[in-house]
Amino acid sequence: MKKSKNYSLVALLLLVMCSCEPKKEATVSIPSNVISIEKGILMKETYKNDIQKIVETNREDGKYEGTEFAWINLDSLKNYIALLEKVSQLNNKKVSGVRIYFSQYPYQGEYTASQRERLLPGRETLFLAPTTVIPANESTKKNSILENVPFSIVPNGNDKLVGDFKVITQLLGKGEMSSTEVRKAVTNTTNSQETSLLMNDLGMYPPPKQSEEN
Repeated sequence: MKKSKNYSLVALLLLVMCSCEPKKEATVSIPSNVISIEKGILMKETYKNDIQKIVETNREDGKYEGTEFAWINLDSLKNYIALLEKVSQLNNKKVSGVRIYFSQYPYQGEYTASQRERLLPGRETLFLAPTTVIPANESTKKNSILENVPFSIVPNGNDKLVGDFKVITQLLGKGEMSSTEVRKAVTNTTNSQETSLLMNDLGMYPPPKQSEEN
């Protein structure tokens, strides 16, 4: 009986010692797609002297200042990634990545006073769209990233994050629209009950001019 108590004491001691060991932090390394500072500067200057210059020359009689960058709060980005991981987990379907779309705010539309201070109608911007994988087809044979298409969720119950993934065909390019597999799988109509996972509302610079209405 005494030996049994000793064994129990040893087991308890080992358990306490193991629980007190510091948790090993995940190894973090610099990814291969991180570019050099020199390349980043060169890419920005190339954009400024080419595409940005064309935009500025052709708008507001040359007085327009083209968008130089978009900014997103790190916590907001982490929350967005956590949302996509939750969607993947709840639906047991892989969210394969994120498309970053070059875009522009519409000239016409309802903007609050606060939005008009930050989001000038007509200004260039970006928005994020999560992607899911579709079967390989003629288009994806030429470019494998086309297998990763933007999607929304069509809920099949009360949880807006649980349901069928629906390809947003209106966001596909011309080459993608020729894919019969995609066209057969979805319709071009938008269901008002769909859950959107598109992300925008980024900080833009240069800051937009105040609307004349304000």
